[in-house]
Amino acid sequence: MGTTPMPLISVITPFLNVERFLPAAIESVRAQTFTDWEMLLIDDGSSDGSVAIAVAAATGDPRIRFVRSNGQRRGAAAARNAGIAAASGMFFTFLDGDDIFEPEKFETELAIFDAHPRVKVLYGPTLWWFPDEPHRNWTDWMPRQSDRVHMPPDLLDQVIVRQRAHVPCICSIMVHREALVAVGGFDEAFELYEDQTLLVKLLLRYPVFVTSTPTGRYRQHLASTSAKATASGIYDRLRPHAARIGFLEWVETHASASGLMTPKLQRALRFAFARYPAQRRPLTLRDRFDLTIEDGRRFARRLTPRRILSKVFRLLTRARK
Repeated sequence: MGTTPMPLISVITPFLNVERFLPAAIESVRAQTFTDWEMLLIDDGSSDGSVAIAVAAATGDPRIRFVRSNGQRRGAAAARNAGIAAASGMFFTFLDGDDIFEPEKFETELAIFDAHPRVKVLYGPTLWWFPDEPHRNWTDWMPRQSDRVHMPPDLLDQVIVRQRAHVPCICSIMVHREALVAVGGFDEAFELYEDQTLLVKLLLRYPVFVTSTPTGRYRQHLASTSAKATASGIYDRLRPHAARIGFLEWVETHASASGLMTPKLQRALRFAFARYPAQRRPLTLRDRFDLTIEDGRRFARRLTPRRILSKVFRLLTRARK
């Protein structure tokens, strides 16, 4: 793929008060081994030095554009949609202002699209990055999905709804313009799960390739949206939480309204809602049997030797008091 009159890749970067991190995000795009790209920096109402950093970057590199906000915060979904509307690339990828790309992301992912012409969406693992505590770094593990094409809506059923594998981070996604325009971008009603609304729309409709190569770093810090939501108790990456109910209801409504609901997706949703008794959908006998088996397996996974010994130790300690 050579240089084209319009940039081949559009990078959409919303930012809000991330002056400490934004220079590294911009530099990670400028350091790409593939250079036919544009980067759109969309302000979401910043009050710190982020805007000055974005303006300077756009002034110094013609491939970078600054999209000014109206001074009000509209949320990451609206900012990304504004970037999509202004961008001109054939492929789109997303980088939040506090994350970074690996240098060969564009080159690696474009090669996959070249090798699989029918694929419209690509994602892969991400490094969960603790810059000040590198011993805490870890990478998404996707062995059952990696290095092959998945037809819709298999990944939606298993990854997004059932959470049987890691949900991809926004910085690990690349999508063809045709698919992105057709689904209409992100749903702006969500502050949490707004990135997954785009994934739902795409995984419901298009073939997806999952790569085994990590191409982005998801910076972990206390000021991030997910960290604040976790601290407040409205979000938990691993356990049932209130924010997920609204998201699952949206998935159900969107799939039905689009005429793309399948029996398999319907069953996946019943299983997902079963974790929320007040929202539970009617279960079949087979559903109940399979849920019982899953609960047993989940309980067995918790009974590691270390946990058993720890529990015994606590019981003995209490007995001595």
